[in-house]
Amino acid sequence: MYAKSYQWTTSQYSDGNLNTSEALETLLHLAEVGHLKATSRRWLIQRVTHRDLANGYTTRGTVSVGGESAANYALAASIFATLGDEKHYQVAMNNVWRLQVQQDSSPINGGIGDVKTKQVYSYSNLTALNAAFN
Repeated sequence: MYAKSYQWTTSQYSDGNLNTSEALETLLHLAEVGHLKATSRRWLIQRVTHRDLANGYTTRGTVSVGGESAANYALAASIFATLGDEKHYQVAMNNVWRLQVQQDSSPINGGIGDVKTKQVYSYSNLTALNAAFN
């Protein structure tokens, strides 16, 4: 995993925990410019395939925040689309749609959110739509 930040004045990388969405944005941009490391790609394939892409990690790759997010799977799908990896793009998108509300009686049916609280997450919904059109 990449460090969360770099301190210019001390020339030190942070060892703070990573927000997965932010880390995946970094991986997406690296993929866009052709510099995504093979180890990062393999790690992402494993997480998406095993459906265990957590919401936070340490820089050593251990889970710091459990749970999963449709936005993270959508970012993974965008990475795979950028790489031309249709197989893993589909696996990632299947995980996005697995987290979509599919309850006809819910006012948030079709969205990505919490059925119990009726909260929807703009970032997850927009990132999922963006990935769906890759």
